[in-house]
Amino acid sequence: MSKVCEAYQLRKQAKHPFPVQTTHVSSKPLEMIHSYVWTTKIKSIGGCKYYVNFINDHTRKVWIYFMKHKGEVLQHFLNFKAMVEKEAVSIKCLRFDGGGEYFSNEFSEYLKEDGIQRKYSCSYSPQQNGC
Repeated sequence: MSKVCEAYQLRKQAKHPFPVQTTHVSSKPLEMIHSYVWTTKIKSIGGCKYYVNFINDHTRKVWIYFMKHKGEVLQHFLNFKAMVEKEAVSIKCLRFDGGGEYFSNEFSEYLKEDGIQRKYSCSYSPQQNGC
């Protein structure tokens, strides 16, 4: 008689798909920006193992930046912000999961000084953001 490993059975359970959300929280571009940091198992040719994306909640346009270290998130956010605010509209809110890369003192101070509200959800649960 062969036994089936309980951990194996739990790992093989399928997750249900996230509900499709067609409504947007914001009514204007840059009112809310969603951001996520992802990692890959294999480094790119340029040596990048992480990437951060910024998603405009209103238009759903996505910008992706590749990183060698998670600590590069603030610099990429500053570059992104400078680029998108050329259209005379300011970022009002940054929404992200609870990843530590968004909680550095430098990042927190910058958002506070610039008047950007920050909202966050539980780590590893993008379905909470609806994006």
